[in-house]
Formats: sequence, structure tokens, C-alpha cells
Amino acid sequence: MHCIIVGLNIKSAPIDVLERLSVHHARVQALDQELKDATGVDGAVVLNTCNRFEIYATCDDAQESLARIRAFLYARGDGEGAPGSGDLDALLYSYVDDDAVRHLLEVVSGLDSLILGEAEILGQVSRAYKAACQAGTTDKLINVWFQRSLRFGKRVRTETSLGRHPVSIGHIAVDLALREVGGAEGKRALIIGAGEVGELTAKYLLAYRFPIVMVANRSLCKARELAGHYGIEACYLSTLEQQLEEVDLVFSATSAKRFVVDADAVARVMARRPDRPLLFVDMALPRDVDPAVADIEGVSLYNINELRGLADRNRVERALAAEGVRRLIEGELVDFNAWMQSLAAVPVITALRKHAESIKRERLAAAFEKLPNLTPSERHAVEVLATTITDRFVRAPVEALHDQCASQNFLFYAETIKELFDLDVEVNKGSVREEEEQANRQAV
Repeated sequence: MHCIIVGLNIKSAPIDVLERLSVHHARVQALDQELKDATGVDGAVVLNTCNRFEIYATCDDAQESLARIRAFLYARGDGEGAPGSGDLDALLYSYVDDDAVRHLLEVVSGLDSLILGEAEILGQVSRAYKAACQAGTTDKLINVWFQRSLRFGKRVRTETSLGRHPVSIGHIAVDLALREVGGAEGKRALIIGAGEVGELTAKYLLAYRFPIVMVANRSLCKARELAGHYGIEACYLSTLEQQLEEVDLVFSATSAKRFVVDADAVARVMARRPDRPLLFVDMALPRDVDPAVADIEGVSLYNINELRGLADRNRVERALAAEGVRRLIEGELVDFNAWMQSLAAVPVITALRKHAESIKRERLAAAFEKLPNLTPSERHAVEVLATTITDRFVRAPVEALHDQCASQNFLFYAETIKELFDLDVEVNKGSVREEEEQANRQAV
């Protein structure tokens, strides 16, 4: 069995190609089913985000399945507006086995993201896997592949510093403000501007549980649209001076050509609230906040240059953390391969246990025939003794085989056990399907 990936992302393909290939989240389950039916793969998961479109699959013949998946993607251009083979052929990348397992680990860790270490991708992979499970397009191998990868992604978030250094301006602004004011409790925040940066700032503020967040914009309609989406307040920009009296932090991100926050207005506000400091974080370029504001007593001001400096330092910290994550990935890859190899041990171990059980039953039957006068309790004691001896006898070769699962000597050990005990079993590199069929037979 093989793990394979075919896909493209924002780093490998133009945005318009990604947009045309993308599907609405409500159609992902249907696409999982269409893909599995059309290509004949054993397991399939479609990962569809704004920055990537990737197909994860498990199969017996890697090259044949890669070709079928590519053909499936080319065919989707008919009537759906997706790019055809001419557009896709040079843009699609593919991974097989170790490279595929490593790639998914890099994805869930945030190493393959546009912003190194971003955490949102972990939830997106989890939702994609859940959709495939609900669509019934996963098999044992893809289940283990994704479950292990998702656990690894969570481990990266908790055990490394990769995600602890924000690099987006909005996130850095909120992180900086939190440190300056000593936490979110009891603080009121005002966002000036209802654009993309303003929206991201609102998202981060709410994530940090700020109790009251307001958004001010020249267009009240746009402010209300953003406020309604996040359940916060909206106000006219013309009421800014009044709003400044009520807040503790101000995040500004408009596209205005001149200052939105005037130093004289801030001076008047601070005269009316002398005992309450006010923090401005200006994320705009050109700047929204008059630099003279920083000279007013009780006022602190940070601008885009200072935020970018923090972002650059955080990128260095993330890059250093990423090296540690890559080492963890190689360790996880070794563990995954050991699990894959252990599947080959299942038929040998099963045959050995059956062989030992057969001998035990044969010798017990012969013993009971010679000892017909044993009481039920005595017969039971003999059976327990025989079972204990059999289990102890089998344990050593089974443990030895398990210990060699990740070793190049595995097949030699498996063949040796087969020959020593005259087992009727085929020794190969393992198959998930063999393990499942064996489990089904034992259940019956």
C-alpha cells in the first residue's frame, strides 16, 4: 500500500487557477466520493482551502493512481470552469510514500504555509479528514495517516515555539497591546477602519476575550457589516473624539491620505480623562495617527515601522523553531514507517499463534484421553497451564519480530520464524488489507 498526494498551492500556482479548481465546502464530501469512484483508490481526502487544493490518497499502485488522479482533475474542467490539463500539468506537484507522509506533517505543522507556523491549517486539515470520514472514502491506512498527522500538529503547537511568535501585523498589534496594558480584562478597544486589517484585528481581539470592541468607519454601513459579523459595536468615524473618552486601546488601519487621529483632539480627550492611559497602535500606511500624539501625557503610540520590526524578529524566531519541528517530523516519519512495516508482521504472528494453539489443543486432547478421571476443576487447571506455557513460548519470537519492524532485517527475521515453525504464510512487505481481512476473519 502507498500514500500519495497530488495538488497545488499558492506558492506553486496562480491564484486564478486555485480559484477555478476550488470547490464550495458543502461539495467537498461529494468530491471525495467522485474522486474515489473515478480513480479506484482505496482511501481519499480532499483538502480545499484558500491557499491550497490537495488530494490525499492510499492505493496499491502509486504511479497508476497518480495518473488517474491527474486525469480526474483535468476532466473536472468540463462544465465547471476548472483549468484543463494544459494549465494544470506544469503546476501540479505529487508526493509518494515517505515524501507524502512528510508533506502532510509539514502542512499540519504550518511549515508549508504562506505564513510560517500559522495555526489555522490544522483545523482545516481536521475538517477535510472529517468530511472524508462522513463521505465514507477513508480506509485504515489513510485513517492512521491523518490521525497521526493531526496529533503531531497539535504536539507542534504545544511542545514547540513555532506558533508563539505572531507575524501578521494585526496579530502582532494585539499581542503588543496586551503586553502594554497588562491583559484584556476590563479593557475597551476601538478599531478605526473596517477593511481586511481591521477585520483581522477584531478577530484577534475577540480571541483574546476583550470584553468590548467597537469599530469606527467613515461608512457606517461597512462598520455595521463588520460589527454584525463579530457581534461588536459600530459607530461613525465623526464621533471619534467622543469614543476615545471611553476606550483604553485604539487600533487604526484605514486607507486615508491624511491623519484620522488629530493630536489636538487627543489632547482634549486626555484632559477629560487624566488618570486613564490611552494606547494607539497605528497599522496604516500612510499613517492614521498624528505622531505628535506620542508627546501627550498618558498616551503611548506604536506605528507600522515598530510592528514590522517585531514581525521580522518573530520570523527569525519561527525559522529557528521550524528547524526543530523538521527534526521532529523525521522522527515521526520513522515511527510511521515502523507502523507500516509492522503490518507485514501480522500474518506471520497470526500463523504462529494458530500453530501454537493447534499444538496445544492436540496435546490437551491426548492428555485428557489418557486421564479420563480428572475432575472439571483439574481439567481446567491443566488447560490454564497449557495456555500459559503456549503464550510464554510464543512471546519471545513475537517480540523479536516486533522489535525488527523498523529494521532492514525484518524480512530475514520473518522468514526465519516461518522456516523454524513450518508456517504456511506468505512473507512480504505488508498490506493494510491483509490486516483488515485477518481481523474480520477473527471476528467471525
